Amino acid sequence: LDTLEKWVTEIFSEIPNNGLPKPSFGHLTQPFDTPEFHKLYRVVPIRKVHSLSITWALPPQEQYYRVKPLHYISWLVGHEGKGSVLSFLRKKFWALALYGGNGETGFEQNSTYSIFSISVTLTDEGYKHFYEVAHVVFQYVKMLQKRGPDKRQEIHIYSLFSFLYRIWEEIQKIEANEFHYQEQTDPVDYVESLCENMQLFQKEDFLTGDQLLFEYKPEV
Repeated sequence: LDTLEKWVTEIFSEIPNNGLPKPSFGHLTQPFDTPEFHKLYRVVPIRKVHSLSITWALPPQEQYYRVKPLHYISWLVGHEGKGSVLSFLRKKFWALALYGGNGETGFEQNSTYSIFSISVTLTDEGYKHFYEVAHVVFQYVKMLQKRGPDKRQEIHIYSLFSFLYRIWEEIQKIEANEFHYQEQTDPVDYVESLCENMQLFQKEDFLTGDQLLFEYKPEV
């Protein structure tokens, strides 16, 4: 560590600090406020694949990195077990895979807005029924919205989950295990990741802010 500190001091100590604050674009809060919003776009793919992507623009989530509400929602949406959206669509032979989430850094999350997307890989039959597929996704999201996370009240989601709080705890433990037992990454990539984290999180969370869930706040 002494050697590393010496190298860092030699290489970086002469870089001036201009003292400028981090730029903010918080006044640009509606990226989709155009006549084209709430529209369906058909794009012809290069490879033979059918994919349905539904995208929402949400308020900036950077301040909620200790709660990670979008990670919580994506965990529920992306579940593949009994009673899940994907399980239902597979029984209909309409979908092969489903992913929901937000990158939590970069373009998907900034001082302007956060993007949350749900993408469904469709079968040929699913492509013929993509309106119904979209309807199922919106039904599921609406159900989550109505039920909401609750620490005390018993809540059933398609007869699968008994407590939404217990789900949050489960996610928290899984992410913690993945963090503690992660494989060693390339040092250059790791340093780059830490530099990005320094722009987003508090000092005590530079190493963990992009991976761990710290606080349960159902109102968020």
